[in-house]
Amino acid sequence: MLRVSLLIFVWINPLNGCIPTQNVDSNGGTPGSPGAPGTATTTTTTTTTVATTTTTVTEAPFPCNVCQKVYDNTCQGFGIPNLLQWCPTAAEAAIEYTLGFLQTVFPIIPANSCATVITCPLTTALRIKILGAEIPAPVLYAWCEESGPRAGKWYTGATVLLSVELVSLACRPII
Repeated sequence: MLRVSLLIFVWINPLNGCIPTQNVDSNGGTPGSPGAPGTATTTTTTTTTVATTTTTVTEAPFPCNVCQKVYDNTCQGFGIPNLLQWCPTAAEAAIEYTLGFLQTVFPIIPANSCATVITCPLTTALRIKILGAEIPAPVLYAWCEESGPRAGKWYTGATVLLSVELVSLACRPII
């Protein structure tokens, strides 16, 4: 008889341990749960500040009076409007204009001319726009006379006699 009672006791006891229980208060919440009556909820917010550095490239002052800038002002920078048609801005291409200085380096440039030396950034090459067509250009400089019959027009070339009038110039991606 002892065997039967022990077996029944051992068999019933594990069943009691597996029954899930949950205390429910009279307001319908579980005591100790968030939002239950009589409990407090604490929220901690942590804010992290990350310092960033922004590099802004600016153009040098424009010293010329009669001549306008010759670098294509529609250039918006790398990848704009797309990877095939983009061009660096004048500041990114480091275009600088001088008044009356380049005549000492390039004596073919007329006196009192606004001038620029063009060195395009890596992965780009200079293209000049003449008569509505944009063509590759192996030139290093361009000039614009501040006075005289050719005042206000940009030129490039080997000599004043072999000069080509420019509409604009830009550094374009090498494709």
